[in-house]
Amino acid sequence: MAEAWQRQSPLARRSPMDDDTGAGLAMSEREFLAKITVRGKVADDAIRDALGLSLPGEPNTACSGEDHAILWLGPDEWLVVGPPDTERELVSTLGAALPDAAVIDVTEGYATIRLGGPLARDVLSMGTPLDLHPREFAAGAATRTLFARTTIILHKISDDPVFDIHVERSQAEYLWTWLETASRPYRDALR
Repeated sequence: MAEAWQRQSPLARRSPMDDDTGAGLAMSEREFLAKITVRGKVADDAIRDALGLSLPGEPNTACSGEDHAILWLGPDEWLVVGPPDTERELVSTLGAALPDAAVIDVTEGYATIRLGGPLARDVLSMGTPLDLHPREFAAGAATRTLFARTTIILHKISDDPVFDIHVERSQAEYLWTWLETASRPYRDALR
């Protein structure tokens, strides 16, 4: 008998890394977040009416609300991130509000890893040339960058610090393993 298809995240076999050692670092997958790429001519008032958020006003920033975030990726490109399993609704809403833009569901093409805690910046700094000091990369910053030989979209959620890392699905396992390995010295020092 054929088994029913069940949606599976790219990191389904990975266990979250909790801060149970007191190392100041936690890592988990944020499963099934809706991710929509918007490209083209976009009127700020149209997107505000559709999502209740304005477009980010400056490069490498994000605007976040209760349910959604809009990340600036280029002069005419944004990534809209929404609650899990809302991608169809978002595509419909954004498509109707932005008739002159390309609205594309990329949800299944990306995984999202959340890395947080006092040592998150130190671990991330091992893989990127970006200056992640809070003066330069504050809460609300977002950028597409090279990280550990793969391209990611890095979004700093808060100054705690908490980061969301959006990575192509095919690179998710590699990046998870890289982050686990890079954080091992911090975790082992406290055992």
